Amino acid sequence: MIQNLKNILAPIDFSHYSMDALRGAWELARDVNADLHVLHAVVPVNTVLSHITGEQTREVAREAAMVEQAEQELERIKRDELDNSRKVTTAVIVGHPVATIAAYAAKNQIDMVLLASYGRTGAEHLLGSVAERLVRHAPCSVLIFRRPSR
Repeated sequence: MIQNLKNILAPIDFSHYSMDALRGAWELARDVNADLHVLHAVVPVNTVLSHITGEQTREVAREAAMVEQAEQELERIKRDELDNSRKVTTAVIVGHPVATIAAYAAKNQIDMVLLASYGRTGAEHLLGSVAERLVRHAPCSVLIFRRPSR
C-alpha cells in the first residue's frame, strides 16, 4: 500500500507538532517517490457581506493578511526545508480546517493525509479535534504522526 502512494498531503498550522509531521511526510514522500502537498487552512472570518461594518472590514483585511503571511511562510519552508523540490506543492485556503483538508484531498487525488496528532493547542489527549474529525471524514487514508515523548 505505501508503495502505491502518489500524492501525500501534509496539512500544517505552523506549530512545532505540525512541522515535525511535515518532516515525516517529506521523508515518506521521498522514500516512495510521491508528490507532497503542503496545505495551510486559514479559518474564515464570519461576515455578512450585505452589511459590512468597519469592524468586519478590518477582519476581512486581517484574513487577507493572514493568507499572504501563510503563503510567504510556505514558500520559505519549501525553499529551506523541502529542497525547493518540484515534487512539492503548497497551498493556503480559507476555510474550516477539516472541511478544507478533506475537500483538497478529494480534488487533488490525495492518497494519504499525514498530520500531527495535535496542533497549535498541543492538547495532551491522544488526538486533537482536527485529527480526530479528519480520520472520520477524509476521502483517503489518514496517518497520524505522533511526536515522541521528550
